[in-house]
Amino acid sequence: MANQQRILDYARKQAAELGKDMSWQSNEYGDGWLKAETRSLGAIHGRAVAALEFLREYAGAESSWYVRAVQIWESKGDNKSLETGAYYVGELLSAWAGQVDAGITEIAGSRARAQVGAVSTDVMEQVRQLNEDRNAHPAAAIVLCGAALETALRATVNARNLSLPEKQRPSLSSFTQVLRSAGLFTAQDVKDVEQCGGLRNSAAHGHFDDLSRERAGLMEQQTNLLLRKLSDLATVGDEPE
Repeated sequence: MANQQRILDYARKQAAELGKDMSWQSNEYGDGWLKAETRSLGAIHGRAVAALEFLREYAGAESSWYVRAVQIWESKGDNKSLETGAYYVGELLSAWAGQVDAGITEIAGSRARAQVGAVSTDVMEQVRQLNEDRNAHPAAAIVLCGAALETALRATVNARNLSLPEKQRPSLSSFTQVLRSAGLFTAQDVKDVEQCGGLRNSAAHGHFDDLSRERAGLMEQQTNLLLRKLSDLATVGDEPE
């Protein structure tokens, strides 16, 4: 909740900045536009671009907020002026913050962060208990680790507005390759997920000779490390200061 408030405070600050250094110019038809001194245009342009990037990250690249903001900026406020376009972008940004505050819309990735957080705590706590239970077969903890990892991978891919290639089935491997192709996963990350996936497959297909309590414990550790990285990746964009 505190993180959300900081994001909204920053959004409103950006919106207020977009109304600075310009004044209203009227015409004989009762219409008008906003105008600034030439020396201020660079700063206004920079603020508008920063606001667009903010909306892309926190409202979502496919959201109506971002799409409309780009349209209004590129058309210079419906063909009025660059300054008018910047001001309208600020109005959209302010309205977005208001709707997030009211619970009508959400910050991009917030649902994914909640999903990753849930598997990182609830599911992995069950994994820990299974690994500590000397009567539980290691396959149980391994399968649960695999499920937690796949849920977190799926949530992160969705948060980043990524998608699987056509006809490719959702899986640990396919989600991992999407994140790798987007530059979000390293080669080592891919290797780590593949190792976890191999153990999960052995457990799921009853190849119990490949499993041991030690390997289940190592998979728990590796999964926790991957979940921490996925939690960071699900947080779309850097949190504003």
